[in-house]
Amino acid sequence: MIIAIGNFLFRTRNALFPLLYLTLFLGHQQVSEAAVAMLVAGGVIALLGQAIRILTVGLDYIVRGGRQRKVYADSLVQTGLFAHCRNPLYLGNLLMIIGFGVAANNPWYLGIAMPLFFFGYACIIAAEEHYLLGRFGERYRHYCAQTPRLLPRLAGLGETLRTFAFNWRRVIVKEYTTLCMTLLVLVLLASRVFNTDAADWLLSGGLILLILLACLAVRMLKKSGRLNAGPAR
Repeated sequence: MIIAIGNFLFRTRNALFPLLYLTLFLGHQQVSEAAVAMLVAGGVIALLGQAIRILTVGLDYIVRGGRQRKVYADSLVQTGLFAHCRNPLYLGNLLMIIGFGVAANNPWYLGIAMPLFFFGYACIIAAEEHYLLGRFGERYRHYCAQTPRLLPRLAGLGETLRTFAFNWRRVIVKEYTTLCMTLLVLVLLASRVFNTDAADWLLSGGLILLILLACLAVRMLKKSGRLNAGPAR
């Protein structure tokens, strides 16, 4: 049952998950009166999650999105951050989900959306593990025995960061939409806390426009072929 749900969510997550993010801005109730402290703490957590995603994509890359919206893998990637955690991209996502919730200080998101996110990713991970075990067999069993599912093994991380070439072009091409989304959410959440007059809203609008234009520029460069990530694994 969990695997079936995971396969369904893997196919539909790009449509369903953004709906849960809308609860960040639902109502005006707050969990804590320390709105600024919550915003700062949440922003740090969310940016840490984004940094983990950037490191993952920049050091080594596993093709995301599967094939025809189904779980798929050509190879079993075990290097880069995948040598320390089997699901570093999902770890980054979960930290961003937590960070947004703390920053939003919103009981609807914290009480409803966040548990649904956690359940959804648990199902997706189960579905992916089922597929990988069937495809790679004993190699995947050995990888699972040596590598944590989510909480990264820190031993040897410094050596990984030193010895792997970091591919910034791949980060820009593969990660720009997630990075833009992260920045937009944080700007919007900050606007709810700090914006008290027209000048504040004008500044927020300018930042949002700048982020959207940067995202559009990268997309156009990517589509034109002038910006590429190099060979994918």
